[in-house]
Amino acid sequence: MEMKKIACGVVFAAASMTAVMAAEVGAPAPGPAASGASVAVPALGSLVGASLVSLFAYYLN
Repeated sequence: MEMKKIACGVVFAAASMTAVMAAEVGAPAPGPAASGASVAVPALGSLVGASLVSLFAYYLN
């Protein structure tokens, strides 16, 4: 039963990451030059989301 919980958590995390990565983001309007930090925000959000799902799966164990 424990492996089922872990497998479910892994599948859920993979599905969440796939949904985040598949989200189409439109091209931004021209404007002042953006810093490199603003480019990494979506990747950071998906990393935090995957970490939270992994923590939740670990908690269920």
